[in-house]
Formats: sequence, structure tokens, C-alpha cells
Amino acid sequence: MPIDDDAALERALSTGDEWQSWRALRLSGEKGSPPPAVPAQDGLGAFAGAGGGPSAGATGEGLCHLRLLGLASSAPAAVAADWLEEVRTPAGAWLDRPDEVPGLDEGPAAARVWATAAAVCGLVCVGRETDDRPLTLLRGEGDLDGRFTGGAYPTFAAAGVFWAVEGRRSETAQWALRWAREASEDWWGPWERATALTFWGAAGMPAENRTVEAFLEALREAAPREGWDDLGLTLRTLELSAHFWG
Repeated sequence: MPIDDDAALERALSTGDEWQSWRALRLSGEKGSPPPAVPAQDGLGAFAGAGGGPSAGATGEGLCHLRLLGLASSAPAAVAADWLEEVRTPAGAWLDRPDEVPGLDEGPAAARVWATAAAVCGLVCVGRETDDRPLTLLRGEGDLDGRFTGGAYPTFAAAGVFWAVEGRRSETAQWALRWAREASEDWWGPWERATALTFWGAAGMPAENRTVEAFLEALREAAPREGWDDLGLTLRTLELSAHFWG
């Protein structure tokens, strides 16, 4: 049985922490109160990555999530974007440690592509400007099937980047989305689909996009009726549903 939005929201309201409760209240229609501190964000603005340390990739994804929450102009978004601009390399890219790359592929190349794609997507989606250097780097990391170096997560983020910058006519975005739709690797679970949809939603992709539609339906179908024990995943699923389906 797919997720029941009302039952999942009621559970989140009754058991969530301050940040989760604020998100649940927002989903229920109460949008007047300012957001509390974001637990995954440190005092400098960086978000923690898969390895637990400050991560450019995780911060880019965090910015995309804030964009979906209507917080693109908020203080948490501003300090996150400032931090990303401060840690950009002289070559115009971003770097993460290999253990900060979510998914199965690690290594310096995967970390560079993940960090750069996610950072650029986040910055563009909250209104910061970028130049051509990171886009040129990313174009060189996509293969003929649409897959980017590092696999799923870098490809999800790169699809968002090129859609946000070039729009629906972007061949790079369309190839990356096609790969994501057709690859559907066995280890992909709810968080993989939720993360992909976070990038794509923030980038402005419509609900009728074939890959968006397939990922959102798979995410909702995989959920227990009252959501997962992971309230963050449950709330992200409800937020994505509200964003794409209104």
C-alpha cells in the first residue's frame, strides 16, 4: 500500500524534532513561523556529507531542499551559498573527500564531479550566478549513455544543473534523465529517488517529465502507509509530492 499523506503527516507531527515538526506544520498549511536551525548545517553554513564532514555536494543538495521549502532567500540558504562560494577551487570547481560521495562509487574523480554538480545546482537554484567553467568540466564527465563520473548521485545532480541553466531543451539534461530512468540499478532505494527529485524539483522540472513521474511514483509506492521510521525521508517524500503535484 502506498503512503497515506494524512497518516504520514500526523505521525511526523507527533514524533518529529523541532526541524521536522516545522516542516510537518508547513505541509499542514501553517507557514507563518520562521524555520528553526537546520540540524545538518554547521555554523559556517556547510551541510554534513555521507562521511559526516562538511561537504560541498551535501551543501548543494541542502540548498536545493531549502529551495523546495520556499527558503531560497533565508539565512540558512544565504550562509550555505556563501560557504560554497568561499570553498570553490581556483579552477572553478568543488572538491569533496571520496567518503563524502553518497552511493557506491568513490574516488577523487567521483568526489569532484559530485561536489561540483551538486554545488552548482544548489547555487543556481537559489539565484546565485555561475560561470562556464564548472559546466565545461561537467560536460567532459558525461558518457554517451548520459551517466556522469561517479554514477547515480553525480548524474542526478548534473541533470538538475543543465536543466536549471539550459532548460528543457538541454541535451545533456535529457540524456542524464534518460540514463536515470533506464538504469534503475538494484541498490537504488527511496533516498536515491528522493535525492534525485530534490535536485530536479529545485531545477524546475515539471511533474509530467517521464523520469520525474517514474521516480516520484516509485518513491511513494515504496513507502509504508504511515511513512518510514526515518522521518526525514517521510517528510521529504511528502514535500516532493506537494511540490510536483501541488
